[in-house]
Amino acid sequence: MTEPREDWLGADMPAERRLAAVLFRLDDQRRVMESSMHLGTADLRLLWLLADGRARTLREIAHELHLEQSTINRQVNAALNSGYVERRRRVGGNAHEFVRTNEGRRVFEADTARSLGAYAAALRKMTPQDSESFLALAQEFLDHYRQEVADATD
Repeated sequence: MTEPREDWLGADMPAERRLAAVLFRLDDQRRVMESSMHLGTADLRLLWLLADGRARTLREIAHELHLEQSTINRQVNAALNSGYVERRRRVGGNAHEFVRTNEGRRVFEADTARSLGAYAAALRKMTPQDSESFLALAQEFLDHYRQEVADATD
């Protein structure tokens, strides 16, 4: 993967460029970790959504993941073929609903333990105060960014 421009990393650069460079590097490392895991991003997102045990229709999954139903249809069918989810008829209706299988739970738990373990290890290398501060600031930033995105897309 291409590195962000080195001249974006200096302390004299605007904060938004430095942030973009940091997020680029974080995404790059996330992809490296993902390449060593069993599940891809689509399966992880689907199995994370279904982790609460509530069955969902394709329409509900598409709505909750903010993806087109045709995209979700392909992803759910791939997960069905891999044995990660199962399909059943919704009680009292014609719609199919999907739930995570035991195999889906097993591979999801293994992959998330690996990924979250790397996050945990990196946070442990910080002081407890810096770790908590980082998480609080990241959440605050995300809340503000979410609002900016909402305003820009209205």
